[in-house]
Parts: sequence; structure tokens; C-alpha cells
Amino acid sequence: MKELKFSSHTRPTVQQKRRKKGEDVMIEGIENQIALINDPTIKVERYRYVNDEDADGNIIKKKKLVAAKPREWFWKNESGIYFVELRYGSSYVFEVEPGKPSIECGSNKHDIVEVLETIKKMIIEGKLDKQIADCKDRARRRVK
Repeated sequence: MKELKFSSHTRPTVQQKRRKKGEDVMIEGIENQIALINDPTIKVERYRYVNDEDADGNIIKKKKLVAAKPREWFWKNESGIYFVELRYGSSYVFEVEPGKPSIECGSNKHDIVEVLETIKKMIIEGKLDKQIADCKDRARRRVK
């Protein structure tokens, strides 16, 4: 008779399977910013919740797919230098170094693309896993 090996693992829920990894969220955001720099008219499909009425006249929220322009993570200061503020999702500032929310890029938009590509490479190599996990925890706490 075979000896049983008990485990503390539980089966993941459908919601957990659907949820994106933190690295994927960051890489998708970076790729959207690079696309926005290369084509300022780009639209990205997003789900939005809109108010709708049911048959009884009650207002309910419905999930709707819309095309929207991504928000810019970059800006130019008075000296003509571009800065980029990385974001996890839409509202959480992602700090590569604690206490330093932005990265100085340079004087043209090509410099922003270089910085974003460098950060993307760091994410793929796993150098920013701790920062991503911290940001994901902050985002998860807000949802609950």
C-alpha cells in the first residue's frame, strides 16, 4: 500500500488564475508608454464600469470594453528635461529606489524609450521582483 503525502496546497480559484502577474502588469504598462511615445494617437482597450438601468429602473454597474488613450507617465520640466514616473496599474507609483518616484531621462522622447526599455529588461531579469511584490501588496490592500 502506498504511503500518502499530505499537502497544504489549495486549488487556485478562477479569479486567481485570471489575475495577471505583477511583472506582466508592469511590462504591459511600459509597452503602452513606448507605443504612446511612438504614436500619440494610440488607443488601448480597457474595461470600464458604467451605470446602466435594469428592467425595473434600478441603476446597476456594467462592465464595458472601451478604447482609451493611456495616461502619460512622462513629463518635461522647465529646463526641457524629461522625467518618467513608473506606475503599477493606473494609480500606484512604482519606485525602483525607495523615496525616488521618478527617473530623469534626457532632453528628447527617444531618451524616455531607452529608460523604459532598460526598466523592462530589469523586470524580465527579475531584478525588480521585490519592488513589484510591494506595489502589488499595496494595490491588493486597497481592493479589500
